[in-house]
Amino acid sequence: MSQQELRFEEQIAAPIESVFELLADHQRFVALFGSQCTVTRPGDDRAEPNGCGSVRRIGPGALSFDETIVHFERPTRIDYVISRGSPLKNHLGSLRLSAQGGGTRLDYIIRFEGRLPLVGKLVAAALREAWRRNARARLRELERSGG
Repeated sequence: MSQQELRFEEQIAAPIESVFELLADHQRFVALFGSQCTVTRPGDDRAEPNGCGSVRRIGPGALSFDETIVHFERPTRIDYVISRGSPLKNHLGSLRLSAQGGGTRLDYIIRFEGRLPLVGKLVAAALREAWRRNARARLRELERSGG
């Protein structure tokens, strides 16, 4: 199975703290892909319930999968892995933020392999399309709201 790598790069006209808040909020983050989630476990630090160790469940019933936050560094970095119920393996999602020109640059990389032939390519194509359909509009809403 070949490794898939998706790269999403966005320049957002909003303060880095506001962009980080959107990405750290599980509900708002998965909405960037047109999804919904439930939080099944809060983070290890009570002050950061969406931080390290927190788990979000995406999708319905038997088709659901869990993502666990493994690195949380306010306001510049969030990493997560799929920790349950996916046709993917060796998954890592990595969000990097940097203040740039009065706004924020987002560099988002997702790497994974499919457990079966072609699964990785199909999931990669679906994720690219979901991002195209949903993320930019949500990020522009953040810009219009002033962050």
